[in-house]
Amino acid sequence: MELVTIVDEDNNKYAFKRYEGYSFTLDFVGNVRDQLDKIAHRQIKQDDVLVYTFPKSGTHWLYNTVMMLRSGSVSYHGTPIMMEFQDFNLIEEMPSPRTFGSHLLFRFLPDQMKSGKGKVITITRHPKDIVVSMYHMLQQLNKFVGYEGTFEGFVKYFLSEEYFFGSWFSWIKDLEEWKSPNCLCLSYSDFRKNTFENVVKIAKFLDVDLDEVFLRSVTQNIQFEKLKDSHKETTPPNDHWKEVCDEGRLPIYRKGQSGDWKNMFTVAQNEHFDQIYAKKIAKLGLKNDFWYD
Repeated sequence: MELVTIVDEDNNKYAFKRYEGYSFTLDFVGNVRDQLDKIAHRQIKQDDVLVYTFPKSGTHWLYNTVMMLRSGSVSYHGTPIMMEFQDFNLIEEMPSPRTFGSHLLFRFLPDQMKSGKGKVITITRHPKDIVVSMYHMLQQLNKFVGYEGTFEGFVKYFLSEEYFFGSWFSWIKDLEEWKSPNCLCLSYSDFRKNTFENVVKIAKFLDVDLDEVFLRSVTQNIQFEKLKDSHKETTPPNDHWKEVCDEGRLPIYRKGQSGDWKNMFTVAQNEHFDQIYAKKIAKLGLKNDFWYD
């Protein structure tokens, strides 16, 4: 593993961990290799559920939906334990049924889960909305965590193979090639438009037998503003995030909209993004374009 710091021609600065040609965020646990090895060989239980997302694609939204359905409680359930960012024993010590998360490429997920053990639920979002959401979150942090610079520089960084969460294109490619009955794939924009229908779909996938009244209650309690308020009310500041942001809690909720990129991208930035997008999609042979509506 190597630590990489790059300052481009426009003085935008980005840093990440590089391991075997792949990029990982600075807060990825340890030297990357050891954590990836632990994840690959993790013992998966049949009732484990993985909330599997690319960052800023609705991780907390999906996680709280799953937790409400699995627990039978509409209270706010906070933030998932992420396999790559937290102590490995935290998941090992969780009581069953366990629900945890990951942003990793599919190729780095637990071997048993890739073979069909446990269940995986993922949600995909328009990549331009991901760019806007991540950039705004970084702007709220008072500590360098991997990128420092302009929005235009961040757009270019996101499109590169050195993006600190790994290439979005590779993430989608892995997901598209993974055809497994233990994986449910949702669309962010469809979840917003048809929330109740998606709650029902998730409940069926999880084999959760709940009445319509409760499912509609879940639908109400996962509305964006409700989750945003609950995050502020129930998530206490902690020492780690006090070093990173003023409130001491990760600023994970902003607008929760689809199409907000249109308020941020210039014409030139949009054209550049579309050109690179088309080339990468063609090169990877991607066919499924439902995340790009």
